[in-house]
Amino acid sequence: VVEPGETSVVVDWESSQKKMNQWLQEHSHLQRIVITGFIASTKDGIPTTLKRNGSDFSASIFGALLDSEHITIWTDVDGVLSADPRLVPEAVVLEDMSYSEATELAYFGAKVVHPSTMAPAIQRQIPIWIRNTFHSNKPGTLIHKNSQSTLPVKGFSTIENVALINVEGTGMIGIPGVAQRLFGALREVNISVIMISQASSEQSICFAIPSAQAELAKSTLQKTFFAELHHGSIQKIEVSPQCSVLAAVGDNMVSQPGIAARFFGALGQAGINIRAIAQGSSERNISVVIERRDSTKALRAVHAG
Repeated sequence: VVEPGETSVVVDWESSQKKMNQWLQEHSHLQRIVITGFIASTKDGIPTTLKRNGSDFSASIFGALLDSEHITIWTDVDGVLSADPRLVPEAVVLEDMSYSEATELAYFGAKVVHPSTMAPAIQRQIPIWIRNTFHSNKPGTLIHKNSQSTLPVKGFSTIENVALINVEGTGMIGIPGVAQRLFGALREVNISVIMISQASSEQSICFAIPSAQAELAKSTLQKTFFAELHHGSIQKIEVSPQCSVLAAVGDNMVSQPGIAARFFGALGQAGINIRAIAQGSSERNISVVIERRDSTKALRAVHAG
């Protein structure tokens, strides 16, 4: 039972669990259950779907409702790889990774498992196996709470078709509420921000968004900061359309000095120009914005490094 939205659904866990328990009581003699994925119903009993990636999401939902020991997602690759094998031929299959590492990689373009698929499993602490339908003898990748691997970096991924927008001005320095107005204006026109970077001087804020929304973002911010632009306290709102975001992901980066140096060193040796940098305090993810034409070259360089 779900509440449908525009691009996703919200599962009504209480109603779904109640119906599941009732069904299991009536069919307690069954040893194996085959369940159709992707479909659901609203609270009013109207048929609907689980939207994009809904089949894997179904498996995770039923895994949670049945309190399963594990969930297996059967796909067309041998597991989660350290990078896209179509772009990085030497990419390797990871034995295991944490939920947070898998979520980060999925957000940054890895197509193996969708973040919504992992949500019910994370909530119930159910391990997820990613395995290959065509190579069922391969062990696959285990995604669970705490990875046993000591690798500092688990994988690299990219988001293509990104625009970098830079808002710059001396009138932003020390003025409270500028970021709130900026990102509030973007929210009003349904623009999702992929990455944010701000200098400590507060003279500039830059952020990455999907390229298709670049012009809308620019016009929205020009209206929002019309007075500041007119008076010169904000000097420019600049759009760089042909960009990509490259991310390095790994839980163990936090405990090992020098990982960022190797990451940026590999990009430097490959002659890749970095437009913006973002790293969370968890140190699980280092993200950079680069020119789109350098995306594959950069991905191969950091993977080799």
